[in-house]
Amino acid sequence: MFRYRRKVEMSLKEAEEKLKAKLEEKGYKVVLEFTPSEVVKAKLGVEMEPYRILYVCNPKKFYEMTKVEYEVGSFAPCPVLLYEKEGSVYVAINTADDIVEIIKEPLEDVKSVIDSL
Repeated sequence: MFRYRRKVEMSLKEAEEKLKAKLEEKGYKVVLEFTPSEVVKAKLGVEMEPYRILYVCNPKKFYEMTKVEYEVGSFAPCPVLLYEKEGSVYVAINTADDIVEIIKEPLEDVKSVIDSL
């Protein structure tokens, strides 16, 4: 498994509100919000269950991480998934250790674009 996922017994909106409040208590801010399910509907005309991605960042921790590895920005801010699937609501994060193999091909594609610049 490449993610930490938790099923929550609340609506997607309520989960998002509580998540944001709890993250803020720990010094994290949502710096970007993205709703792929809306993009899929707009671009492909396909309905899918609500799917949101919140990119969260703790500026102090981010700054400290850049002192160790300056290019850490390709992993931060941290994407947090909020989605509905078959009537249930989930909150999840991906973990880098196990996902690399799954995203290897897209990473290679992006690397080749960078190389072509």
